[in-house]
Order: sequence, then C-alpha cells, then structure tokens
Amino acid sequence: MPKKVNVKKEKEFLLVYVDESDEFLEAMIHACNIAKNENLGIILLYIIADENFRHWKGVESIMKAEKKDEAKELLDKHIAFIKEKNKIQVKSFIKTGDKLESLIKVMNNKRLKVKNLVLGLAMDKTENNKIISSLTGVSRKKLTLPIIVVPGKIK
Repeated sequence: MPKKVNVKKEKEFLLVYVDESDEFLEAMIHACNIAKNENLGIILLYIIADENFRHWKGVESIMKAEKKDEAKELLDKHIAFIKEKNKIQVKSFIKTGDKLESLIKVMNNKRLKVKNLVLGLAMDKTENNKIISSLTGVSRKKLTLPIIVVPGKIK
C-alpha cells in the first residue's frame, strides 16, 4: 500500500496596490471577501514614487522619511481594519521607485506566493487608471498572474 505523503501547501496571497483613492477601498474590500472564501492572505503594497529631489541632502532625507511615515500609517490603518473585520493574514510592503516597475517586481517575486493582483478602477477619472492601462497595454508581457479589476462604487 502506498504511503501517504503529507505535503503542506503554503498560503497564497492576493496583492492589493494601496493608494489614497476610494477605488482602492473597494478593491481591498473585494480582496478581503475573496481571501475569506478561498483561505488566502492579503499583501498590501504601497509604492512611494521616486521624485526628482533638487534640494539639499538633509531636506531630501527628511522628505523621504515623512513619505515613508505617511505610508506606514496608512498601511497600519488598513491592516487593523482587515484583521478586525475579516481575520485574514496580512503582509505589507513599502517600496520606493517607479510604481509600475515596483509593482511588477513584487508580483513576480515567487517567494511571496502571489496568486492574483487586485486593482481598483476609477469610473470617472481616467488619469487614476494609469497602472491598469499600463498593465493591460504595453507592460502586459511582463505579467505572470491574473489581474482582478474592481470598479469603483460597486454595489
């Protein structure tokens, strides 16, 4: 009789791109519902865009530290909400650099076990959809996993 091998499957995660938009909140709530139903975790990713600081080094480092503190505060608020309301495992990352390239790097990181990317879609402001446009346009060849696009203000 063959021996059963007990293989423990590592938890997979939904990657949610974090910003200050209302569409992000819709995407996060939708991701929580999926994660609960499929026993997945959530990774919240906040990307601080590289800015061309033309200040003295001291001013530049203060501005970067302030942006990182703001990002951490925002992530902590959303992590607390997710854990309180949904009891889901949550990881968070703050990255600095080009938003699209940083997002693709995290998506393609095999160690993070990302199953899907979840993005919020702005229904009225197309300038807020630059990442979605890029990922479904010129950068689609860099994708290695499905994208879930959640329209803002869904019922």
